[in-house]
Amino acid sequence: MRNIMVYQEYSTDREFRFEVYRNQNSYETWVQRKITDEYMGSEWFDYHDISDYMHRADTLERAIEIGKECLKCLL
Repeated sequence: MRNIMVYQEYSTDREFRFEVYRNQNSYETWVQRKITDEYMGSEWFDYHDISDYMHRADTLERAIEIGKECLKCLL
C-alpha cells in the first residue's frame, strides 16, 4: 500500500519515472511508464505502474538507487 511519496524522478525523455513511498518499516520504489490516449487528445498523458517493477528497500538512499538502476535498464 502506498502511503507518503517522498521522492520522484523522471527519465531524460520523460517516458518513465519512479516514485518512492515511505511505509512504516521500509521504502517502496514503483517504476511507471508514460501512457497516452488518442481519444483524449495529444496533450493528455498519465503514468501507470510497470508490472514486476516494485521494489522494497530499508533506506531512502537505497530505494532511490534502485529506481535509478531501473530507469537505466528501460532506456
